[in-house]
Amino acid sequence: MSSIFPRPDGDAAEPLAADLADCLRQLDSVDADTANLLNGMTEVQFHWSPISSHWSIAQCLVHLVIVAGKYLPIIDETMENARADRLLSRGPFRYGFIERWFVRSTEPPPGIRLRTPLSARPPDDQPLPFVIANFLTTQDELRKRIRSANGIDLARAKVTAPFIRSLKMSLGPCFGFLAAHERRHLWQAWQVRNNERFPVD
Repeated sequence: MSSIFPRPDGDAAEPLAADLADCLRQLDSVDADTANLLNGMTEVQFHWSPISSHWSIAQCLVHLVIVAGKYLPIIDETMENARADRLLSRGPFRYGFIERWFVRSTEPPPGIRLRTPLSARPPDDQPLPFVIANFLTTQDELRKRIRSANGIDLARAKVTAPFIRSLKMSLGPCFGFLAAHERRHLWQAWQVRNNERFPVD
C-alpha cells in the first residue's frame, strides 16, 4: 500500500493542509448521516421507492460507490503526476470561480439536475449489508487519498473527470465535489425515507 499512497514530502507528522482536514471532517459527517439514515432499516425499506423512476435508498448509496470508484484511480494518477512534476505546496490554496461554483452547485437540495451517465446508474439488486460494506470501504479509500494528497499543490494538480473527459478540476475542489456529491444523494435518500408512504414494517 505504501507504493500506492506514498508519504508526502516532509515529516510524516506534518499536519494536514486545512483544506484536506476539512474534507476529512466532511466525510465523518457523511458517515454519521448515513448511519442515522440506515438505523433500523429493513431490506424492504432499503429497496423501496415511491415511483419506479425514482431511486431507492439502496440505489443512492450504490451510485456513490460507483462514482467514487471511477474517481479513485484518476486521483491516484493525478497525485503521482503532481509529485513527478514537483507540483508541491502546503497552501493556502486559491481555486477558480468555476470550480468553487461547481462544488456549491452540487450541494443539496439540487438546483441543477443532470442526466446520470449510463455507467454510473445503480442497480437495485444488492443487499443492504453488502452495500454498507462497500460504501464504508469506499469512504476509507477516499480518506487514504485525502491524507496522501498532503504536500501536493491542490490548486495546480488537475483531475480529469471520468464522465466528462474535457472537464478538469483542481485536486482540492475535486475532493470537495465528492463530499458534496455524497451529501446530495444522502439528501435524496432522506427524501425517500421521509416519504409519507415509506413502509414502516
